[in-house]
Amino acid sequence: MTSVFFTYPLEVIRVRMAFQTRSPAKSTSSLPPSFSQTFFKIYHEHSAVLQSSPAQIVPTNPKHYFNRFPLLKFYRGFTVTLTGMIPYAGVAFLSWGFLRARFLSPSKAGHASPTPIADLAIGAVSGAIAQTMSYPFEVVRRRMQVGGLTCPDRWLRWGETVGAVWHSGGWKGFFVGLSIGYLKVVPMTAVSFAVWQGGKRVLGV
Repeated sequence: MTSVFFTYPLEVIRVRMAFQTRSPAKSTSSLPPSFSQTFFKIYHEHSAVLQSSPAQIVPTNPKHYFNRFPLLKFYRGFTVTLTGMIPYAGVAFLSWGFLRARFLSPSKAGHASPTPIADLAIGAVSGAIAQTMSYPFEVVRRRMQVGGLTCPDRWLRWGETVGAVWHSGGWKGFFVGLSIGYLKVVPMTAVSFAVWQGGKRVLGV
């Protein structure tokens, strides 16, 4: 959680760069926005003073917390990320421990000895289970991270974000893109667990 706090702004910038694949309309360049362009775009997103007439020019509100503390804009969806870490990390380690005890337990006769291939396989299964359990949090987090494009003057709340996902696709809307998530998380988790277990063998711990 501590590491996520310091690296989360980079995650928000990465998501916005992936979401906004073209430069702003006023730009003549067709290249995607750069890191610095995305950073300053998020930093300068201002809150507005609501006016009774939509035809009036809407000035920025200097007293709004987003304008007083611009770095808060880089923490959209942060609470969802911290909450999603619980099922993801918990389920990943639970699956890893259960599957190793079930198939690679050294205290039971007839069980295979742990090998790097076995560690990779069990790590891959653990990653797939954890990704499936925590993916709805991932969808909500992405929605909130790009909320600065649609609602630059406020945070997107949990309730309205979950409601928007539900109304757009029902329960299936919380699993849109899960197959792509598998392509990233499954090999990453497999390699992470395998390297961790291999390091323990080398060090004799």
